[in-house]
Amino acid sequence: MSSGRPRNRDYGRRDHRSSQGRRTAQGASSRGARHRPPPRKRPPSGGRTFAWLLLIVAVVGLLAYAGLRNVGGGSGGDGAGATTAAEVPVRVTFPEGLRREDIAAILEEKTSLSADEYLRLTAAGPRGRQLAKADGPRSLEGFLFPATYDIYSTTTVDDLVEQQLAAYADRTAGIDFRPAAKKNLTRYDVLILASMVEREVRVPEERRIVAGVMYNRLRNDMRLDIDATVQYALGSWKTELTLDDLAIDSPYNTRKFPGLPPGPICNPGEASILAAAKPAATDFLYYVAKNDGSGGHFFARTPEEFEVAVAKSRANAGG
Repeated sequence: MSSGRPRNRDYGRRDHRSSQGRRTAQGASSRGARHRPPPRKRPPSGGRTFAWLLLIVAVVGLLAYAGLRNVGGGSGGDGAGATTAAEVPVRVTFPEGLRREDIAAILEEKTSLSADEYLRLTAAGPRGRQLAKADGPRSLEGFLFPATYDIYSTTTVDDLVEQQLAAYADRTAGIDFRPAAKKNLTRYDVLILASMVEREVRVPEERRIVAGVMYNRLRNDMRLDIDATVQYALGSWKTELTLDDLAIDSPYNTRKFPGLPPGPICNPGEASILAAAKPAATDFLYYVAKNDGSGGHFFARTPEEFEVAVAKSRANAGG
């Protein structure tokens, strides 16, 4: 770096040349010796550097512009793609409590995806067996997480199924299944219980209570007597069940067979899974719909209390 002083000049140095030298110099001067002109100074290089910088910036700008045109315009060559708006997806919502068949029907109605393909990909097979950690083939029922999904023109049925399974894994990753494990219930057992809670309960505050009733009945070797399992066995969510319906010979019919059904009866949401994983501590063994428009239930501890609750329910229904 420069010190700020003019070059080729020495400040503060004394001239130690001999007097003879001085006289010679003076004599030479008096004889009119020619002066050597000082060396010309080179023009500063800043201007040249600035010009190069401008050139580099211009080249980089041109390259960036060309790249943007390639990204926006694609390979069509006419540039029309550069102004094409981003694709707006079809947003499809699958509410909690639907069966695979219900989801397939929504796909058929609102998208171009194949319902048959969806049922094929989610049917009983190795993938369901792996997720359930079961001995035999299982469908993906229960693992098809209810949510809103964006369906693009490039989305396939397989893409959607993978998104649902990923959503289930993500939303259940933080759930504590240890209380259920202490009751000798697996995560798949919890999912089965959650699916029944989802279909039975309309009032959010009752989820853990109903789950507690199910736990109590399992502990006491009582049939669960869940009407929603009969509906699932029938393949219809019909509200009025006949005696023939209640007697259907299906392993899903908890009105006829003790214990849990072999798999989930719907695809439950996170709240129901949480309730089934950690139910309320209660001594209730029975519940029945109030039929008063609230969507709630009467709960009972004994058969006698249950009969009273059933009478109230029928009275509310006008029966």
